[in-house]
Formats: sequence, C-alpha cells, structure tokens
Amino acid sequence: MNISHEKNICIFLKKLNTISSSKELAKAVLSGFLELTHAHAVCFCLLSSIGNHIDIKQYSFAEGKKNNKRLVHLIEKISKVGVDMLTNNFDNEDIIEYLNSISKDQVIIEPIYYKNTVLGFVALAHKNKNFNKRNNVIVEMLMESVNSKMEIISLNDELKRTNQEKVQFLASISHEYKTPLNSIIGFSDMLKAELAGSDNYKYIDNISKSSRFLLSLIQDILDMARSEYKPLELKYETFRPKDVIKDIIYSFEEIVKEKDIKISYTMMDVEITADLKRFKQLIFNLISNALKFNKVGGKIVIVTYVDENRDYIFEIKDSGDGIRKKDYDKIFNFFSQVNRNKLKRQQGSGVGLALCKVIANAHHGDIGFKSRLNQGSTFWFSLPQNGCADTTYIEF
Repeated sequence: MNISHEKNICIFLKKLNTISSSKELAKAVLSGFLELTHAHAVCFCLLSSIGNHIDIKQYSFAEGKKNNKRLVHLIEKISKVGVDMLTNNFDNEDIIEYLNSISKDQVIIEPIYYKNTVLGFVALAHKNKNFNKRNNVIVEMLMESVNSKMEIISLNDELKRTNQEKVQFLASISHEYKTPLNSIIGFSDMLKAELAGSDNYKYIDNISKSSRFLLSLIQDILDMARSEYKPLELKYETFRPKDVIKDIIYSFEEIVKEKDIKISYTMMDVEITADLKRFKQLIFNLISNALKFNKVGGKIVIVTYVDENRDYIFEIKDSGDGIRKKDYDKIFNFFSQVNRNKLKRQQGSGVGLALCKVIANAHHGDIGFKSRLNQGSTFWFSLPQNGCADTTYIEF
C-alpha cells in the first residue's frame, strides 16, 4: 500500500466521522469504495429500521462502465438475491452464508450490521478475477468503520423515534388531563365567589391553586419532552417586559400575603423582541421558585436592565435557604430535585428551572445563578437584543 493510497483511506475515514444519516453514508461508501478499490461497480443496500422494506438501494459505476451490460447484470443479480433474503426474514447465519458464497473472484460483498443483525450489505464487482484477492482485506477493514458509523446512525434514529413517541404519548395524556382540570378550575372559581368570607373559602381556594399548578406542570413536562428531540419553536414579537413582569407578580399576590414576603423591583422601561409566551414562562417559573423556597417574612428583589452587549437581563434575588455547592450542577437538569433543607416539603417537580434553561438557550441567551447556603439565591437570564429602543429607568 503506497503513501497516496494510505492518505486517501485517511480522508475517507475522516469523512465518515462527519456523516449523520444513512443516505449520506451510502453516498460516501459508493464514491469512496470506487476510488479506494478501483471497483467497476459498487452497490449499497440497506433495510429500513422500521418496517420490512429496503430503505436504500443505490449503485455507482466507474467511468465508462455504466453501459457494460454484463457488469450491470452481475451487480443487479447480486443485489436482488441479497434484498430478497433481507426482506424475507432469513436468519443472520443464512444471509451471511450467502454473502460469503458469492464473495469471491470478481466480487466482494460485506454485511452491514446493527445490534448484531444484518441490515444490509455493500457489494463490489470488477472484471478482473483477482479483484477479491487484491482488495478483500482493505474492504473488510473499511467496513469495520462503516459498521461503526451505521451503529451510531441507527442508534440516533432509534432515540429520535423513541422521543417522538414519548412526546405523542405525553401530548395525548396532557389533553386528557387538561379537560377535567379546566372544569375543576372553572367550577372552583365560581364557588370561590360564592364562598368569599366563609370558613370554607380557604379549601376551595386551595383546590383552585393546586389545579392551576398541576395544569402548568403538565404543560412544562410536555414542553420539556418536545425540546429533547427538536428545538423549541419561538414566535418573536416586540413588547414591554416591565408590564408583563408586573402582571405576573400580581398573579402571586395571595402567596405573597400568605408568606408575608416583600417584593421590590427596579425595571428598565424598554421594548424587547422575544417569544412572549416563553418569556412569561421564564418569569413565572423564576418568581414561583423564589417564592417557593423563600422564608416567611422574606424578601425578593427583581432587577431588569440592558447591558453593554445590548442583552436584556433579568435578575431575581431571594432571601431563602440557598443552595449547597454540591447541588450546583443539578439545578438546571430535568427532574433533578436539590435538597432545600427545611423546605423539603416544598420541593418542586424538577422541570421549571430546566425548562427555563431550554427557553433562554433557544433565544441564544444564557441563564445562571449564584447562591450561598442560608443566605439566599440570585437567578438571572439574558436575552440578546439587536438594537433596543432608547431606554429610561422607572423605579417602583
């Protein structure tokens, strides 16, 4: 093997590392094997991983060989028998035995594996009867890399399908849950109006709040599941975040009174461009988190501004128990709950903060926190802005 040939092999192997789909793999194998073995024809056949049918069957011929009827007949005959065996559920042993039986002289044929199952094959043909003897070793070596790449591609496809099925399942059950929950919320709100001032008001109020929390949790879990297999879809619009944040703070009025928490805020009066719905989720989850883990009689301070990079910054500081250093890495993980000392009973679902990170990152922004045990926490996020309007400070 000369230096030039070794260089071409290295180039082919590097190219395999950049491939992310079976169609790309087929294209690379066809062109690469023609060049590296000087074969007259190469066939790539692959069974679909879902359903018993051939997903890819492609041929490639060396220059001037496409019209060679004998060569075309030979490669088509090889592929036809191989395809028949793949689609008729022959055992691995039978398929491999067939491939070995015809892999000689003018033909080289190698199986493509996934999880020790033959999913397809690569066949090469040449008019020279010594073709197999001269190229068999190099083809076997290259096929090890091809099969490794096929393993990764198939595994990724399998994970995507699993995630999509999971989202479809969650979407289905969320719809089933939302219908009765909306009825519970509607009727409980009607009863709240009738029971205002009575001893039973607190019970119906608790039903209403718990139902709303469960409804928001279902939506968070669904959004989380979707984000695992495809990017979060954003609908950008321009709005004043100050007004949005004030409305969300007001929605927590009951729990603020119940825990006697003082909320103060300084907000820059500015227009930003972002997904309004997702922005509300960010603010709602961060304020909810600060209230949930704050102490009775505690404080919350909210600050918003546009920094020197023209990024919109939101910060919320609470006077709660804080977070232990060993839990820092868990904060933005889905379904990860950190130990909040005395507030164990108030631990959340492990979805809210993780979803905040997904939303911030989808906007090409960032999110983070700083915290000291028993001294509270400060959470923040940034949303990049290209050309914000002139700003003025309004303090409340």
